[in-house]
Amino acid sequence: MKTPAKKYNPGFLTDDELVTSFCVRTNEFESIIETLSESTGNSNPHMIVIGPRGSGKTHLLLRVAAEIRRKSELERFFPVVFAEESYEVTTCGEFWLECLGRLADQTAHMDGVELHLHRTWEDLRTSQDDRILAERCLGVLLDFADRHSRRLVLVVENLNTLFADMLDPDAGWQLRKTFQTEPRIFILGSATSRFEEIDRPDKALYAFFRTITLHPLNTSECAVLWQTVSGETVTSRAIRPLQILTGGNPRLVTIVARFGADESPGELMGNLLDLVDDHTEYFRSHLDSLPAQERRVYLALAKLWKPAATKEIADLARLDTNRCSALLRRLVQRGAVTVEGGTARRRQYYLTERLYNIYYLLRRGAGGSSTVETLIQFMASYYLPVEQPDTGEGIAAEAGSTYHERSNTVRSNIGLLPGSHSLDSYSDPRPADVNCVSENNVESLLAHVAAMNSLPVGCVARLIRYSAVAGPARALELFQDSLCADPLLPLITALEQMNGRSPRVAREIQEIAADIRQQLEREMALA
Repeated sequence: MKTPAKKYNPGFLTDDELVTSFCVRTNEFESIIETLSESTGNSNPHMIVIGPRGSGKTHLLLRVAAEIRRKSELERFFPVVFAEESYEVTTCGEFWLECLGRLADQTAHMDGVELHLHRTWEDLRTSQDDRILAERCLGVLLDFADRHSRRLVLVVENLNTLFADMLDPDAGWQLRKTFQTEPRIFILGSATSRFEEIDRPDKALYAFFRTITLHPLNTSECAVLWQTVSGETVTSRAIRPLQILTGGNPRLVTIVARFGADESPGELMGNLLDLVDDHTEYFRSHLDSLPAQERRVYLALAKLWKPAATKEIADLARLDTNRCSALLRRLVQRGAVTVEGGTARRRQYYLTERLYNIYYLLRRGAGGSSTVETLIQFMASYYLPVEQPDTGEGIAAEAGSTYHERSNTVRSNIGLLPGSHSLDSYSDPRPADVNCVSENNVESLLAHVAAMNSLPVGCVARLIRYSAVAGPARALELFQDSLCADPLLPLITALEQMNGRSPRVAREIQEIAADIRQQLEREMALA
């Protein structure tokens, strides 16, 4: 059964829909609820949830608010949910005015309260004295808390942006004083990344929050989310390619699942171009929201499609290195870019939202789209044969190849490698005659793969089997010297790593290589 899922605005869901659709981030949810339940003293353990765009922050916080409204054991709390972006808040007074306005909107069901609060908000919003505005708004909020014997849980998103946009340099310190001394106010916030206000000792919110970090979804969590959104059960191996392409980002997994609710994940890989086209506005809006200079750096990093150092990015963006470094820091604070490897003195950066990088390469053309299609073909050949052999040909065809004709050519010209009855039926990680895979057969396969410019389903499995028998060093030499080295990049990367090298390639390729290494190590142990 499908459940409702709003890709960008979970705030549109009812409480019942929030509960039904909430299937991941359950540990973080339980941790927050436990903290609230134990908050009975004169101070509150304020919390902040940190995660990049689409990582599930909004859904998690709204699920907490729904739980407060639903559970009698939490009735001493009252959630006041801010909008996802509080653009109007630039001073301390405006913060409390926004809080009052949200409280007025969210108490429509309480007799006699809504009209009183809305009138008060209307009277106060014209005040020009920020100190008086803050005192009067806070007074009204605390009066509400006392009359209803509630603690107000302020659910405030994007605190990093909110504090960056504050015009009053003392606003953070004023808010901290209230949060620390007033037990009737509890703040549950979010941010796209760690930011100066919580990391620097000279800033107001340093060491103030208990931090909850949202990490990418693992394979099983992606499968659970897929099933919740699409209503279809999927295996971990089948969902693994989509986990890699989305980076385990819940919003992107949801987009993919809703786009292809009636398709398998394998079929969706073949329809990736359609998916990107269908969501062009989403990807473009993200790009358009960046200031021009930050966008320049962001696009240079997207073009590189690998963890890159500041100088490399600056050269491509045609910017001074120091200027590029400053812009990268801003992008990291926005959550658009993450630090990915390197050293403390020479950091490397990567785009946070992986599917955006795929979108950029596909839309840009000039070799980028063929690179993506090649990667998709590799993933289809590697991941799908085990549990979805019937979808392989359609996927390769959708990815831009004349798969049926080329697969027949492979079958007729080279026959089948030992140990299998079909290129599409590989399922046993180590057939009984694994040691019969000969180098001549592999060379023939590589030659025909190069001629086809496509990877038949099951092809990668055979090359991995050969690598286990011949050893990583010999296999690496053979594959690198072949005419199909580019399509085999994830496999070559895995072999390079097993030979002690550290190739710098896209994060997606690194993750595929990690899976290949694990399989190779198992097969080598059995060989």
